[in-house]
Amino acid sequence: MPGLKLSLPMTKFLLGFLLFPFDVFSQSALDKPLTIFTLGDSNGTFPFSWPQQLKTALPNAQVFNISKSGRTIGFVNNGDSTLNSLLVVDENLRKAAEFAQDRPFDYIVIELGTNDAKAVFADRQNEVPANLEKLIQQIKGCRYPAIRRAKIVVISPPPYGTKAEATAKYAGGNQRVARMSESFGQVAKRNECLFVNGFETPGLNIETMTTDGLHLDAVASQKLIEPVVAKIAK
Repeated sequence: MPGLKLSLPMTKFLLGFLLFPFDVFSQSALDKPLTIFTLGDSNGTFPFSWPQQLKTALPNAQVFNISKSGRTIGFVNNGDSTLNSLLVVDENLRKAAEFAQDRPFDYIVIELGTNDAKAVFADRQNEVPANLEKLIQQIKGCRYPAIRRAKIVVISPPPYGTKAEATAKYAGGNQRVARMSESFGQVAKRNECLFVNGFETPGLNIETMTTDGLHLDAVASQKLIEPVVAKIAK
């Protein structure tokens, strides 16, 4: 509106709102003593990765992270069966239950699919959402009460950048993860999970926030979990 003047307190408030996205939640919401199990691929393994960013945003949360470079939802990647989440789900759930002990998990955050979109798996993309559904159902139906009562958050994979797609290994991957953002949302809804569309993460620029078009830097990792924190802090 022309001629509108803001008071100094209002100006400070608006600046704070724009610069600090987590300030829109009450401090008590962000300080919840939560226990969170995170399951991801290489983007979850770095010191600044999204599980660490989640812990920073929720300082009183215990975050048990089982992320591994090369991990898929349901494919044997690079000839290594331990990278197939469905094949090692029992072992990973046992480790998580041992960590939780008498403090059940409040949330399980799954961010997988980037490696399932590799060119070598291009002809098997119809299996990916079905594999995600199997993984979710195995988690929900596991024998550990500390795990099966947790709310599951599904993050669909972020985009592929042009540097990654320029390689034979990842050629065409961006279209495949784009389709995952739709199918994963449907799987999440069907299985009463929360869903975050990682392919359309606000503020995440895959071209400038990665060095290789695939592995997120600290800023991109923070952007990826901001919608997760928003759902948890409600």
